[in-house]
Formats: sequence, C-alpha cells, structure tokens
Amino acid sequence: MVARIPVPRAALPPVLVFAAGAALQLVYVRTGLGDAVAVTSVALLVLAVPVVFGVLLGARVPGNPVGPALAWVGAAPCATFAVEDWGASPWPGSGVVGVLSPGVWVWNLAGFVALCLVFPNGLLPGWRRVAGLAGVAGLVVNATGAVAAGTTSVPVLAAAVPVGFGSCLAALGAAVVSLVVRYRRGDEVTRWQLRWLVLGAGTVPVLLAAGWVAQSFGASPALAYTGFLLAMLLAVPAAVLVAVLAHDLFDVDRLLGQSLSWLVTTVLSAAIFAGAVALAGVLGADSRLGVTGAAFVTALALQPLHRRLAESIGRIVDRDRYVLTARLRAFVGEVRDGTTSPDRTEDVLRGVLGDPGLRLLLRRPGEGQAYVDIAGSPADPPEEHTIPLRSGGADVGLLALGTASARRLRRAREAAVEARLPIEVVRLQLHLADALREVSASRQRLLTATAQERRKLERDLHDGAQQRIVAVGMRLRSLQRTVGPEAVRELDTAVESLEATIAELRRLAQGVRPSLLDDGLPVALQALVGDSPIPVELAVDDVRVSDPVATSVYYLVAEAYANALKHAGAGRILIAVTSAGEILRVEVSDDGVGGAGTELPSVRDRIAAVGGSLAVHSPPGGGTTVTVEIAHACAGR
Repeated sequence: MVARIPVPRAALPPVLVFAAGAALQLVYVRTGLGDAVAVTSVALLVLAVPVVFGVLLGARVPGNPVGPALAWVGAAPCATFAVEDWGASPWPGSGVVGVLSPGVWVWNLAGFVALCLVFPNGLLPGWRRVAGLAGVAGLVVNATGAVAAGTTSVPVLAAAVPVGFGSCLAALGAAVVSLVVRYRRGDEVTRWQLRWLVLGAGTVPVLLAAGWVAQSFGASPALAYTGFLLAMLLAVPAAVLVAVLAHDLFDVDRLLGQSLSWLVTTVLSAAIFAGAVALAGVLGADSRLGVTGAAFVTALALQPLHRRLAESIGRIVDRDRYVLTARLRAFVGEVRDGTTSPDRTEDVLRGVLGDPGLRLLLRRPGEGQAYVDIAGSPADPPEEHTIPLRSGGADVGLLALGTASARRLRRAREAAVEARLPIEVVRLQLHLADALREVSASRQRLLTATAQERRKLERDLHDGAQQRIVAVGMRLRSLQRTVGPEAVRELDTAVESLEATIAELRRLAQGVRPSLLDDGLPVALQALVGDSPIPVELAVDDVRVSDPVATSVYYLVAEAYANALKHAGAGRILIAVTSAGEILRVEVSDDGVGGAGTELPSVRDRIAAVGGSLAVHSPPGGGTTVTVEIAHACAGR
C-alpha cells in the first residue's frame, strides 16, 4: 500500500499551475511547434524538483509559507515557458498572449523573491506592502517588456528598458533587504537557516546578471540562463529543505566559507590569467608561449591565494570557528609559556563552546576504564553526547556535553583537537598528584612502623637488658659483704660500670622516643622546658595526635628551644601548639639576635614525613620564629 502525501492548501495553486503549464508545453511540442519531447521532458523534470520539495516541506511543517513559496520556484518558470509557447503558437488567444509574452520572463523570479521574503518563518511584521510592491514591480517589468518588443521608437525604448530593469532590481533588492533584516533580528537558529539559503541562492543574482550579459552579446536565452535556472531550481530547493528540516546537519559556515573562497579564488585566478596573457601580448611573445606562461603564473598563485582568501573569508563568514580556534590557541600558548594553569581547561572549553554543563573527564594512566573529573574525583560518564579524547592511540578521557546538537558536537571535536596539550597536561598532573599522595602515604606508613619499632625497642631495653644488669648489680652488692677489702674495691668498680651502662641504656631509650610522651605532648613539652634558665611561655592545646606526629613535634620544639638557648642570646621564648580543624600549628619564637639559618635539616625531613611544612623567619636583630603546620594531624580534643 502506497502512503499518500497530503498536499497543503497553500501549495495547491503552484501545483495546479505547474500541472497546467507542463500540459500546455507537452501539447506544444507534440504538435511539432517546439523542441523535441525529450528536451522538454527533462526541463519539466528539473522544474518539478522545487515543486515536489515545496509540497514535502509544506506537509512536514504545516502553516509555514516556505513550502508553498518553494513550490512556486518551480511552478512560476513552468507557467512562464507555457505562456511563451502559447504566444508563439497559432492557438486561440495567441495574439493577446504574444503581446504580453516578451516581458513574461520576469515571473521566473516570482517564486525566488517570494521565498526570500517569507524564509524561514513567514513575512516580517509590516512587510506585506513590500511583498505587494514586489508584485507590482513584476507587472511593470512585464508591461515595459511588452512595450519594448512592440516598438522601434528609440525614445520609447530609452524609457521602457531602464524602468523595466529598475523595477526588477527593486524587487530583488527588497528580497535581499528582507534577508538582511531578518538575519540581524533573528536568533541563532534563524541565522543558521539563512546561511543555508545564502549558500544555495548566493549565485542566483550573479548568474542572472551573467545571463543578461551573455544575451546582450548574442547568446540564446536557453544558453544564457541555464546556470541561473539550475541554481534556482536545484541548489535553492536543496538548501531550503536542509535549512528548515535539519539546519545543523552539516557545518553550513564551513561550506559557505569554502564556497565563497573558491568562488573568489576562481575569479581572481581568471583575472591573473587574463592579465598575464595580455601582458605577454604587449611584450610581443608568441601566443602559445604566452598562454603557457600565463597558466604557469596562475598555477603558482593559486594555492597561496586560496589559502589567504580562505582565512580572510573564514574570519567573516565562519566567525564562530575563528573565535573558538583563536581563543583556544591563545590559551594553549599561555599554558605552554607557564602564564596560566592548565586546570582552567574545563572552564575555557565551557566558555568557547557556550556550554556551562560541559565536563572534562579523564583516565588516569594505568587505571583501565575508570574516569575522574578535573579535580581527581571519580566520575561516571554519561551514555550520550560524549566525545572521546585520544592521545598516542590510547583513550585518555572524554568531553561530556551538557547540551548537544550536531553543530555543537562538531565544534566540540574541533575544540578537543586544539586543546589536546592542556588536556594531556591536566591528566599527567592528576597522575603526578596521585603519585605524590602515594609517596606521602608510604612515608607515613614507614614512619608509623618505625615509631612502633622504637617503642618496642624501648620496652625491650627497659624490660630486658636493663633489668638483667640491675639484677647483676644487686648480686654483686650482696657478694661485697662476704669478701675482703681488696675485693670490695673491685666490686665497687664493677657496680659503678653497671650503673653507667644502665644510664647509657636509659639515654639511648630516651633518644629513640621520649618516654614522657606516654603522658601526652603537653606533659612532655613541659618537662622539656621545666629547668630553662630564661622565661619560657608554653601554650599547648589539648589535642589528640598520632604518635609519629607527637614525636616529630617534640623533636622540633627541642631543636628550636636548644638553638634559642645556645645561639640566639634570647631573653624570652614563646612556644605555642594550637589546632584549627585538622591542622596542627606549632610556633617557637624568641627575641634573640635573629639571622639564623632556615634549614634545620635534623627536623625538616621528620616534619615532611608526617605531611607538614616548616618555615623559619629570622631577620637580623628581629628574633627567630619557627612555624610548622601539619595537615590532617588532629583527631579532636
């Protein structure tokens, strides 16, 4: 069963006119008065293209006058040809029709002018009079053509021809002005649709003017206007159909820019060729040699000329792409020069593509299918509207668009190519940050394990070797009461050696880890500065920290405290251990001579091992301040 295509009411008049005109022309050629049947049939098939497209468009978009106007693009020339054939025939009424037919050619343009006035969504407000004046201009042209054909009076011709051509140009000018006004007032979609029309119809006025020139030099109308009719009957309907039904199916800006650049390149190349041939003639060169040299010069100029024209025209016609490319290349240059952070890549892409919902998702090297966002947090990619990112043949991530269209997807692919350097830098930064976090965590684990081993060693020394030495000393003291004076002195010496050994073991145990830390950091620090020869102000918040952090802070304070006593000539020392959230802050300051070094190598590595940072401020004569901040150190009060 064949599906029926409903013909919109507005499209019925052009369909009926086309059918009547086609029937009239076929009758005309059947009687042997015109061209061959095959030639007329081919012409009618070409004329039928915009009529069919107009009916389809009217059925697909009811109420839109573009479909009927497009049908008139084919129906009007068909009726014009039929009227011309009737006027040249011996049929009834041919005398009257023959008087009008010399100027009827103007109605070939009726459908095109109507299409320009209503495209893409109807007449502009207040433009009904303009449309009426265009119709009046057609009548004026038709009348002046009839008058000019029926007289040989020079004054009459001098008046009729300018009026006719002036009216025709006025109608075409109104159509062009309508498109310009609509483009300036329209939204983004309207402008894309108008670009499609310009792409298809841009050559129609040019080819029409070329037909006038060719006819004035003696060319037949069929030959002179073939290009004009093909552009109007094939290129225009195709462009209109795409513009209304799928305006973002192809990149119209690029197509329009390339078409214009090649058109201008062709014209300029022809001018270069003609100029070279003329120059060769002036110089008296052989004609064949002159043509060959002109062709060679034109070939040399063709590629650089087209490249320059394509770039210049692209800046005007395809400005969105030009601006996008320029902004991204400037950003890439800043990233390469180190004047901006590659972390801005996602924001820059959102700006140039006009998509605030865009997300840049990356794969960390060696992590399979997992994605993360630009901050390194795990992210799930959407199922559609994504553009894969590849580098060196490997998938490195994707762009997830917030809003998508065929045009935006094309622009996003181009943007991804331009921004591949900062995207790769961001991915490698994420990998480097992960590696640094792993190193820090590994160092923390080693430090914790080392602290545990030190505490075990301390217990072993206290509970094992130290106790056995004490027991030996007690046995020797007992033995002293059973021996003579000489042996007593020897035993005293042995006991003193054992006591010295015990003291050394205790000192070693204290060096491994201060045992006072068992009672907490505040107690240990208070014991450290308890016998200070100068005033020490100690303020320690009651916070719980891990054993490695407490040990590192203790040794930092001990080092800074010792330096203040030995080298600073200080009269007062301030020690503060405070917390702000999970950050532990330690500050040791004195009012000494200053000018101290900033290295403190014995404690800097220990502080770094627990994820902290150390800073020393010691201007000459201004005292010394040692500041340490350790993130994620506090577990609460």
